[in-house]
Amino acid sequence: MRIKIAAFRPKNLLSHARELAEQHGFDFFGFPVFELVERNEALNEIEAAFKEGIDILVFTSVNGIKKSFELCEGKIDLKKRLLETNAELCAIGPVTREELEKRGLSANLMPSTFSTKGLEELFNAIRVKDRRIVFLRSSEGNKEIIAFLERKGAVVTDIVIYELKKKDMTEFKKLFEDLVKYKPDYVIFTSSLTFEIFFELSKELDIEKEIFRATKIAAIGDLTAETITGKGMKVDLVAEKSTFENILNKIKKDL
Repeated sequence: MRIKIAAFRPKNLLSHARELAEQHGFDFFGFPVFELVERNEALNEIEAAFKEGIDILVFTSVNGIKKSFELCEGKIDLKKRLLETNAELCAIGPVTREELEKRGLSANLMPSTFSTKGLEELFNAIRVKDRRIVFLRSSEGNKEIIAFLERKGAVVTDIVIYELKKKDMTEFKKLFEDLVKYKPDYVIFTSSLTFEIFFELSKELDIEKEIFRATKIAAIGDLTAETITGKGMKVDLVAEKSTFENILNKIKKDL
């Protein structure tokens, strides 16, 4: 009998996650716990940031890059503007860095660990005082790093590129009931936000104990693991690299 895994990826990444899982010999069950909705007002904020000048631009995720370029398409030539400003690009994790490289851009900065602490260590190692640092990310982005940079004298602009829209609770009820029946051997969480929404919904439906009773928890990245343990739960596996394939390989080794 094949090992069963469950993951809760955004709709645009779910089919790829399924393919990877099946290639590794796993049975797969998954669904998105939110939809990503572009925030059109961000266009004016991006334009204003370029006018003021950007010293460092931070992308915290693949979705942050994709949504930024999708939003700017036909309106702002984002690649050209970034190359013209000569801004340093910071990518959180190798997958985010690779997404930039696909678009002909290079990440000058990347933290050694993909957590708030890792970002703080990175920015402690370089001069940030009086430098203009721009974040392009989701509405749920961690605010601690913004406060940290401002304390160090940086001029920070936090631009929300996309917001999260939750599904209808009636639809969630059926999906969560199916998950309980599925009885996964491993549950994978790919981000802090995914876990937080999933955990909140499972509690609201009063089935979190049923879901987590006999399953192992796998996390992609230290920040996601920190969020899970912060809820008093044990994380059994953490991906060394922030990729879905890496966590699948970790599960294989755990068998």
